[in-house]
Amino acid sequence: MSFSYASQPIDRVSALEGPIPQAIIEEANEDIEALAEALCQAGVNVRRPTSIDTAAEFSTPEWRSTGWYTWCPRDLLLPLDNLMIEVPSPMRARYFETRAYHDVMLEAVADGVQWIAAPKPILTDESYSFEDLSQPTLRNLEPVFDAPNVVRIGRDLLYQVSNSGNRLGFQWLKALLEPRGYRIHLAEHLYSFAHFDSTIIPLRPGLVLLNASRVTPQNCPAIFANWDKIFFEDMADLMHPPSDEVLLPCSPYIGLNLLSISPDLVCVDRKETALIRELERHRITCIPLPMRHARLLSGGFHCATLDLHREGSLEDYCS
Repeated sequence: MSFSYASQPIDRVSALEGPIPQAIIEEANEDIEALAEALCQAGVNVRRPTSIDTAAEFSTPEWRSTGWYTWCPRDLLLPLDNLMIEVPSPMRARYFETRAYHDVMLEAVADGVQWIAAPKPILTDESYSFEDLSQPTLRNLEPVFDAPNVVRIGRDLLYQVSNSGNRLGFQWLKALLEPRGYRIHLAEHLYSFAHFDSTIIPLRPGLVLLNASRVTPQNCPAIFANWDKIFFEDMADLMHPPSDEVLLPCSPYIGLNLLSISPDLVCVDRKETALIRELERHRITCIPLPMRHARLLSGGFHCATLDLHREGSLEDYCS
C-alpha cells in the first residue's frame, strides 16, 4: 500500500501490516451485522462473502504477498446492468481477494450475468513512481483501476485518475463499455489519493452530494452541470481527529461514504449528525447506523457493500 502513502515515512506505513486486533474485528462485525439487519428490514436480499485466509502467502513470477481483508467488496467488482466486471486493482495484496465472492458470482452467471475480468496486471515495482508527489503514484504502464474509481450515473460513468486508477484503465473500460451504450467521462486533478466514493455521491437523479474540500463549483465535472449540488464538508471526524501517531488508511471524509437504498433512503454513519440534517433537508430519509472503524478498515457503508442487482432499467440522467 506504500504507493498510496508516498508522503509518509516507511515505518509508519509498515505499521499497517499484520493482523487487526481482535477487539476491533468484533466491533466491526457487530456494525456490519447491524447494517445487514437494516438492509433486510428495507427489503434488500443480503448475501455474505465466503471466509478466506487472507494471511496465506501467494506469489507471481515478479513478487510475493499475503492478502488484505474482505471488508470492501465494492473495490474489486464493478456491477453494470447485466455485467459484473472484475477490476485490475493496483494492490498486490488484493490479487485473489475476489475468491471470497466466487460462489455468489457463479450464481449470477447462472442467472445470465456476464462476468468479465479485466486483464490481470503484472504490477512490477516500475508500476509505481514516488518522484513527483504532485502526480498520482500509479504509472500508466498497463490498465489498472479499482471499481470505486468509477462513479455510476445510469448510462454515464465518471472515471477518476488517481493513485488507484490510471489512464490506460480508463481507455480499457471505454473500449469495453461504449459499444454497449455507456458513455465514459474522464475526471482528473480532483483527488488523487485513492477512491472517488467519498468525493462524488449521486443521491438521486438531479441531486449530487459533493465533498467540498475537493470539488468546487469551478472544477465540478460537467456531467453535473444541470444537477442540484450539495457541497458538504462538515464531517464529524474533522472535529475529533485521531492522534498524529496513528496512520489511518482512510480520510476523515469517509462519513460521506453512505449507501443509497433508493432515491429517498440512505444508510449513513450515525455520528454524522450534520450530514443527516442536510440530507433530510433534501427530503432524504436516513438510517443512522454505527460504523466505528470505517477509517481503520478503509471503508464506510458504500465500500462495505456491493449491489449485485437492482430493480429498474438503465436510464439516461445526464443528457
